[in-house]
This record gives sequence, structure tokens and C-alpha cells, in this order.
Amino acid sequence: MKGFNNYHLIINLVHILIQGSLLVFIGYKKEKTPKFIFYILALLALLIPFSIYRPSTSISYWNLVNIMHYLFVMPLFLYIAYKQKFTKEIYENIFIFGIIVIVYHLYKLFIRIKKLKLE
Repeated sequence: MKGFNNYHLIINLVHILIQGSLLVFIGYKKEKTPKFIFYILALLALLIPFSIYRPSTSISYWNLVNIMHYLFVMPLFLYIAYKQKFTKEIYENIFIFGIIVIVYHLYKLFIRIKKLKLE
């Protein structure tokens, strides 16, 4: 069980420090975002098939998380990386989405750390 928790701690940290931070940065810098940031976002999207299990036909929490990454996150990241120029409102939405990713994974990280301390 410890390996399982450590794996998920790393996943939470990656989402906080990389994915969420990139989205916040893009939303904050808007059209002044350097192109290489978009390339990093595209690379992260293209790494999803190599880092996330392929969804199965079962209806479980983790399978739904995997499906969400394949159907929504990967196309969204690729679209943002491809388009690179958006309206002010879209940049604000990207910023808010980044904040949501960070806050959610911070919450999950604290819960997992608390569980580890209790074990």
C-alpha cells in the first residue's frame, strides 16, 4: 500500500508543480507566453498514453479518471498548444483551470500525507 500512496503523491506533485503551474502561467502571461511553454504543454499531452493506463470498460473511479485524461485533458492541452492565441476570456478560463488543478491536487496531496502519517 505504501508504494501505491507514494506513486499518487508524485502524481499530485507533478500536477501541482508542472501541469497546473503551466496553465496558470499561460493564463497570466496571455499572448506574451513564450512558445516553448506551449511546446511543453503539447509534450505533456502526448505523454498521456505512455503515463496513464489505457481505459477499460469497467466503471471505477480510476478508470473514469483515465477516460477523462484521454477524452478531455489530452485534446484540451493539444488545442491550447496548437492555437496559442486566445481571447481574454479564454486566457482567464485557462488561468482558472490551472488554479483548480493546483487546489484539487494540493487537497489530495494533504489527505494522502495525512493518511501516510496515520499508518
